[in-house]
Amino acid sequence: MLKIKYSSLIVGLLLFMLFPGQASAQPEGDEHADHFFFAVSAMASPAQTLIHFAEFRQYLEEKLGIHVHLKQRRTYQEINTLLYDASVQMAFTCTGGYLAGRKSFGLEVLAVPVVNGKTAYQSYIITAKDNPASTLEELQGQIFAFTDPLSFSGRIYPVATLNSLGHMTKQFFKKTFYTESHDKSIEAVATGIANGAAVDSLIFDSLYKLPHSFAKEVRVIHKSEEFGMPPVVVTPTLDKETKRTLLKILLGMATDPRGKIVLQHLEMDGFAIATPGLYRSALLLQKQLKE
Repeated sequence: MLKIKYSSLIVGLLLFMLFPGQASAQPEGDEHADHFFFAVSAMASPAQTLIHFAEFRQYLEEKLGIHVHLKQRRTYQEINTLLYDASVQMAFTCTGGYLAGRKSFGLEVLAVPVVNGKTAYQSYIITAKDNPASTLEELQGQIFAFTDPLSFSGRIYPVATLNSLGHMTKQFFKKTFYTESHDKSIEAVATGIANGAAVDSLIFDSLYKLPHSFAKEVRVIHKSEEFGMPPVVVTPTLDKETKRTLLKILLGMATDPRGKIVLQHLEMDGFAIATPGLYRSALLLQKQLKE
């Protein structure tokens, strides 16, 4: 998804993996005193996610003046576990993951990414180009791919929509399975492994711009209403001063020359403070789940 040369991506990824946090020697007796940890889930494939956030990790490290480490996990529940036990202080997560974490241990939103001038996104229901289905209901009796149990766009939205139409997922679809990333869900539909899938609009639209993308081999048959953007969250045990510092860094990226480059590679305009009620519609929909 980054619009830079392939060779640069490989070099950057290798440097990131080999030298995740360069700084002075750690003080004895407190090995994590000058370290900061944040996590990212595999919204896209793991290799792509590492590439996307390598520059962000380095930028944050320069701004904080301490070691910054990135932890990547396959599922949103694993991300929430890291936040719950304070193994990481911050994370890029999904809307559903945030709502689950807020309910279970008080997970907090720090900031919201701004993409194409918006702090909202959608769930897309997709199918193969040769599939005659033109609505979610017309995928009844077929194989459907979800991304993650906590994914709002990749599971919660389509399940809640079917529930509102009087259907239960297990009886509605012939089979369902989890792909663990939106790009893999798109690939599953394009290659015939699944007849349909629900995916993040941001990732789909970004992949569609690339030549030879699987996104070009499927059709979007349904678009949800707009919901609050997947947020940047922090553990509730993080001290207020660190929260203020992190928020200041994120909000200032759009006006910082170096930060603007990082944002461009992440395909973001910047970050904003979450408005009251941004996640209200998603929360109400989640409460309607009957499975």
